[in-house]
Amino acid sequence: MNDAVLAANEQFAEISLPNPVEADAAITRVEGEIPQELTGTLYRNGPNQKISPKVGPRALHFFDGDALIQAIRFEDGKAHHLGRYARTAAFERNLAEGEYVQAGLRIPADRVVEPPIPSHSPNTNIVSHAGRLFALAENMPPFEMDPETLASKGLWEYDGKMLGMSTTAHPKIDGRTGQMWIHGYQPMSPHIQLYCVEPDGRVSLAEAHDAPWASMMHDFAITENHVIFPLGSMEFDLAPLLTGGTFTQALSGVDRPMTFGIRSREAGSEIRWFEAPSAGYMFHPANAYEEDGKIFMDACTYENPQSLIDSLDGARDGKVGSGLDANPYLYEFDLEAGTCKETKFSDSTAEFPRIDPRLIGHKNRWGYASTAEPAGGALGFSRRITKYDRQGGSSTHTKVVDGQWTGEPVFVPRSKEAAEDDGFVLVATHDANKAETAVEILDARGIDAEPLARLHLDTRIPFGFHGNWASSA
Repeated sequence: MNDAVLAANEQFAEISLPNPVEADAAITRVEGEIPQELTGTLYRNGPNQKISPKVGPRALHFFDGDALIQAIRFEDGKAHHLGRYARTAAFERNLAEGEYVQAGLRIPADRVVEPPIPSHSPNTNIVSHAGRLFALAENMPPFEMDPETLASKGLWEYDGKMLGMSTTAHPKIDGRTGQMWIHGYQPMSPHIQLYCVEPDGRVSLAEAHDAPWASMMHDFAITENHVIFPLGSMEFDLAPLLTGGTFTQALSGVDRPMTFGIRSREAGSEIRWFEAPSAGYMFHPANAYEEDGKIFMDACTYENPQSLIDSLDGARDGKVGSGLDANPYLYEFDLEAGTCKETKFSDSTAEFPRIDPRLIGHKNRWGYASTAEPAGGALGFSRRITKYDRQGGSSTHTKVVDGQWTGEPVFVPRSKEAAEDDGFVLVATHDANKAETAVEILDARGIDAEPLARLHLDTRIPFGFHGNWASSA
């Protein structure tokens, strides 16, 4: 690797280091003005280990770490920062023992305790639905927290209807029906589970399916009438995890095309499988919709799954490599012909794609993602925010700032009736030079301009994963 890549890898490792501080303070260092229309809470989630292993936090896998939930509350042009840990059984046991007794994905526990504790850490996403707030990861059921105080309530297992080992961190809430669809996956039959939670919190569907092979299926997509399961060119073998192996050893890239399972949202439907032209893996689809007997889905796709696996394993200790290099793709499924076409939009790398949440499962024009520096940059993503036009217009970008890294963009409409891109993009930015975190408020119709406001947090937040907005207007 050249010096620029090494420096970028080291910066990325530094901003990912834990800072186990629970916050509760007004945000007083504000550049610009917070829009009065922002009334609600930006929830964020990401790994933030409370008690690190003896070998240090850099030994942890990129996915490892306790879930320290952040809530940035907006009202009357002011903001408040609240941070609380999800107090799972594993978190509480580590705290009681005073050392790292929960085995991670990359390293064993410092001391084995009996009875063993499940490696539950809901550190990936945080979603509000039907009056509940769920902290989520893909190796456990949802973990419920109080939306106001962030007090921990415990595991929620779909009112006794849970079918598999876990559900994932990426539910899809239909912007028109209010239904929350969520899936689970596991490395044994039945490989896939699907649930629908109604706007009143009732679980109306719980069904399971087999897949052609077991893969890590981090995310999925919905349309008005269908569900799409992306089966990546990656195999998930449970055996290494049962014999003391690591998460990385349980995964391997395979030489076979990506395959997509599509089923109707109606109860009792079967899956049809559509083979893509190329191999690949996707963490995150942006959106999917139906039109003229076809389904269109855009996503960030990794063309080399094995390189991705290796890069995630070394991300914490500055050995990212070149694997974090997803590209924007469009997939077109012809439901009558049973075919799948793919189109690569750009060689520029992108991740964390988001849209206006009112249009999830329905046709949208605008999308937002965290992207690389121009000409590729030293690391594959997270240096700026890009706004995409699905109708073919030019993309716009925030400025790249030296030493600054951007998290996932979250779109907030200006009002319930506002047009698709009339609103704000909220994004956490991580300054490697100052060891600080800020929340920037961008005008969605001019993200290439200076932020409307930049909120400097008193407590640094490590580089995290996902967040969502909950309106209280």
